[in-house]
Amino acid sequence: MLTYRVADDRDLKEICELCADAFMEYDFYRPFVADPKKRWKFIYELHVHCFKAEIKRKQAVVGVDDGVIITAFSLHAPGRKQAGFGEYVTSGALGMLLRYGFTPLAWFSMYDKCVAPADRFNKSNPGVYYVEILAVRPDSQRHGIGTRDIQEYMVPYVRSKGGKFLSLITNSVGNTIFYESNGFACFDHRNVPAAKTEIGNWCFSMNV
Repeated sequence: MLTYRVADDRDLKEICELCADAFMEYDFYRPFVADPKKRWKFIYELHVHCFKAEIKRKQAVVGVDDGVIITAFSLHAPGRKQAGFGEYVTSGALGMLLRYGFTPLAWFSMYDKCVAPADRFNKSNPGVYYVEILAVRPDSQRHGIGTRDIQEYMVPYVRSKGGKFLSLITNSVGNTIFYESNGFACFDHRNVPAAKTEIGNWCFSMNV
C-alpha cells in the first residue's frame, strides 16, 4: 500500500539513488556527462545537495510501499524561493567542481534558463505551488504512481492549503503527454542550450 510522508535525513541516500536511476536517460542531465557510470554518480550527487536543502525546508515528500521508497518529489509553497546555488554550495556541492570541473556550473546555467519562465509565472500568480522534482523508481514506472503523486497527494494538499495552481517544468516529450493527461497545460515551450546541444523545455501549470 502506497503511503506518503514528509522526507527526513534518513531517507536521503535512498531518494538520491532512486533519482539517479530514474533520470539516467533524461535530457536534463545526459548532455553533460557521456559516460553512464559517471553520469549516474553526477545525477546522484546533484540530488544529494538538492534534497539536503529540500529536506531542511520540509519540502520533500516520499511515497513508500512495503518499507521501500518508490517515489519522491519536492513541492515548493508560494513565495518560497527555490534552493539557489548558494544553498547547494553550503550543502557540499562545491566539491563537485573538483570532481567534474566546470560541468556543474554549466548545468546550473542551463537549469536557471529552464526554470526562468516558471519563476515568472509563479511570481505573477498568487497561490502557485511548484513541483521541483518528481521521480518514480524505474521498476515502478508506468503503473500509475506519478498520477497518484499528483492526484492523491499534490492536488489535495494544495487545495487544503488554499493554493490555486501547481506548476512545473519538464524536458521530455513523453512527460508532456503524462502531464497533459493529468490536467496540466503548457504555458511556455522553448529550446535551451545544454552543453554542446539544446534541449526542449516545457513549462506547465494546472488550476487546482
